[in-house]
Amino acid sequence: MNALQEYFDQNGVTRYQVAKQTGIANTTLANAVKETKPLSGQTVKVITAVAQALGKTPGQVLDDLIELDEYNSK
Repeated sequence: MNALQEYFDQNGVTRYQVAKQTGIANTTLANAVKETKPLSGQTVKVITAVAQALGKTPGQVLDDLIELDEYNSK
């Protein structure tokens, strides 16, 4: 599973909710959660939108995603 999609699931938020709250295109988020999209390919725009929707800083979201990605790589 894509780390970003797993992060959405863990935080109880959907792509639609993030798009609606932040104005980022749902298609942008759909591309970001594709199974083939590595964490290193995520954009600042996506990370910032997720952070805004969850009330976190982009740094917190990125740290969480890196930790999740490393855990899944084991």
